[in-house]
Amino acid sequence: MKTIFDLRDNHDSEIYKSIQDLYDEKLRIFQFGDDSINACTGCWSCWLKTPGRCIFKDRMVDAYSDYINSDTVILLIDTAQGFINHKAKAFLDRIIPLYHPYIEIGDGECHHVARYKSYPDMVFFYEKKMLTAAEDQVIEDYLYRTAYHFKSKPFRIEKNPAYRLTQLYSRAAKRKSLDFATSEPMEKLVIYNGSPRKKGSNSALILKSVEEILGSRVEVRDLKETANWDRWADEFLSEKNVMIFMPLYVHSMPSHVMAFIEKLQPSAGNISFFVQSGFIESSQSHFLEAYFEQLSVRLQRNYLGTAIKGGVEGLQIRPPKMQKKFIKLMVQSIVELVLNGKFNPQTIARLAKPLRLGWGMKFLFKILSKTSLVNFFWDSQLKANQVFEQRFDAPYLITDGGDK
Repeated sequence: MKTIFDLRDNHDSEIYKSIQDLYDEKLRIFQFGDDSINACTGCWSCWLKTPGRCIFKDRMVDAYSDYINSDTVILLIDTAQGFINHKAKAFLDRIIPLYHPYIEIGDGECHHVARYKSYPDMVFFYEKKMLTAAEDQVIEDYLYRTAYHFKSKPFRIEKNPAYRLTQLYSRAAKRKSLDFATSEPMEKLVIYNGSPRKKGSNSALILKSVEEILGSRVEVRDLKETANWDRWADEFLSEKNVMIFMPLYVHSMPSHVMAFIEKLQPSAGNISFFVQSGFIESSQSHFLEAYFEQLSVRLQRNYLGTAIKGGVEGLQIRPPKMQKKFIKLMVQSIVELVLNGKFNPQTIARLAKPLRLGWGMKFLFKILSKTSLVNFFWDSQLKANQVFEQRFDAPYLITDGGDK
């Protein structure tokens, strides 16, 4: 089965026939409305309370079955601000229930273990007429990376001038194309907290420590407060120093952060970014870093840089003293930015270690994988929620007497 998931705002049906001509098998078409995909909130219910099932009851409920039972999925997506738009990002974020919280290591990086025996090829189509060549490359690189992490073969459909299907191959993120700029010491830095979690987020914990040190020289705004977005977007035009601080979701920003970014207009000033992730290695964030470089160009702002820190998940189960010690360097990097008008390169380099997992870490993980310790964090919560026996459920699979 091959399925088109039309995530565009304008469901122009003319493209369906052109894509159909690329395949011998008749394509199924699944359309999403304007408000049919809730943003992932990082609640982990799909891993820890209802294994394999998302708690949201929106159009994605029907999409999961069509997705995992297809051998090919074709995603028609819109772009905004030089990247995939927030609806497409929400779709990719919400695919995570199809994988386990458990981790395996490949090529020096962490990956989620497969919940299903196979996954469909992922085919992407987006218009590139409003994109620069660099932005188009950033999007294509990101979509390749997403498919790679989702254990799918990646393809792209382009119109040039006829529609053609091409396979995407391994590539590194096109990052570090801009040097970190330098500004004068900041009287005030506005930081947008991009965590989607309703309470107890790691981002909020880190930024609280930043506020305690910098006081009135920093203002933290929570992007969950969507009623303030229009006002904040207007204020962005005159704000000299802005940082967007967020957790990593499927190799880029959470979808609600992208929705806010879509509201921003070019203006004078400085912009910086901070990405914290659960996976230990900073390479997971490089595709987002590459986008942020291009976003700063589109917004006509001085790019002060992107700080990256991995291994943050689990921060809040540490004792308070260990929390303070762990986040000290992250807090220090932001304090240095405000006081000096620039990131300290040595601090940013230290934060980013390890770039990838070395042989020692891989060997240790291999040894621990033979025990129950490596999955203890997840298994203990599954047991507490009385769903440990259901942890390997594959609820969206349609079988004919066998597994997919």
